[in-house]
Amino acid sequence: MTSVNQDEAVERETLPVYSFDASKDGFKYALDDLKTALSRPRLLLNLVHTSFFSRYQGTFLGGFWITATTFMMVSGLALLYSRILGDNLSDYFPYVAIGIIVWGLISTLINEGASVFLAASVAFNQAPIPKTIFALRLVGTALLSMLYKLIIVVGVLIYFKVFPSWPALLMAIGGMFLILWTGFWFTLFIGTIGTKFRDIGQLTSASLTFAFFVTPVFWRSDRLGDLSFLITYNPLYHYINTVRGSLLGYSDVVESFLWAGGTSIVIAVLGMVTFCLFAKRIVYWS
Repeated sequence: MTSVNQDEAVERETLPVYSFDASKDGFKYALDDLKTALSRPRLLLNLVHTSFFSRYQGTFLGGFWITATTFMMVSGLALLYSRILGDNLSDYFPYVAIGIIVWGLISTLINEGASVFLAASVAFNQAPIPKTIFALRLVGTALLSMLYKLIIVVGVLIYFKVFPSWPALLMAIGGMFLILWTGFWFTLFIGTIGTKFRDIGQLTSASLTFAFFVTPVFWRSDRLGDLSFLITYNPLYHYINTVRGSLLGYSDVVESFLWAGGTSIVIAVLGMVTFCLFAKRIVYWS
């Protein structure tokens, strides 16, 4: 054997080998995948950092472009619709600002969750990297984006002299992390299904556009009159209200937490079962 062939043999031996144990049942396979993802925090942080900041590479404002564009959207909606709907701007501006920002978090998790495995298929098809780390990357990226937008919330609350109590702040933080927790499991559910059925991403996008207008994001639920009870059965409203209602002191926050908590349990079970059943097939579907 020549020295070149010997070097090639040594290199092949040192490369990581992607092994697949077909004897593992779906639950064990999915659990090991999640454990591996959680045991590699540096990789996860690098993925989140690269995924987020690569979008703004070379720009002057960097990630603060999210803050600027969101503020312009919130300001336009608040100034215009406060006149159309006849609301007091000092009450309506915080309402719209928080609603739009929380909606942005939810819509990001839903929209990008549908293609999370398809977008990362090149990576996990070529290297032994856990699939759930890409769902965690999406959650981390959505959280980082949310932090930039929270600058607007803080500024608006201070400007309009809305000062939530510490318990209210803690409830709002709890609501935000409830959304992130649910988003992770929903990503496993919709991402797995979306890998097999490519139309899921388009369907999700279209459904979110409809949901934006039927959910009290920038209009108040009492505007529906006798049909206001329909809002009770809209889980997206309850997720928004766990944050917005907590910060603005609404009386139905506890009810929203109960609805959102129950919905989260259902989604977590769906995500867990779906990923356990089909995680092994994601490589072949993608």
